[in-house]
Amino acid sequence: MKNENITLEYNKSKCKIYHYKDINTVVLEWCGYSSHKEFVEACDFSLKLMVEKKGSKMIANNLKAEVVTARNQEWLTKIWFPKAYTQGYRISAVLVSKNVFNQITVKQIVNKMDTGKFTVQFFTNLHEAIEWLKTV
Repeated sequence: MKNENITLEYNKSKCKIYHYKDINTVVLEWCGYSSHKEFVEACDFSLKLMVEKKGSKMIANNLKAEVVTARNQEWLTKIWFPKAYTQGYRISAVLVSKNVFNQITVKQIVNKMDTGKFTVQFFTNLHEAIEWLKTV
């Protein structure tokens, strides 16, 4: 299915990053286990893309993801989220993996986000996440 409103902006084996123009949202599609270097590179690319597109929303598609390491969790919560907030990131739709270890780590990450700053909602499929993002 080709959609001209969706562009693939970053294409690596562990993460693909898309821009959904009609809802001005950056979508990270994680696959498997990501090393710290791969994780940091993808997260930083997604933030740069969001800023470039003057957006504030992201979808973290974890349907094919595995566990997020403690090092990656700590980097995300202590370094990336504060930086992302200062650059306009506000809203996140999170697609939850069937992998129990990923579910646990993703929920730990969200629990460490500053809830006064970010709006986060969990979903089991992309369509529901997109529909919700249209309303916020």
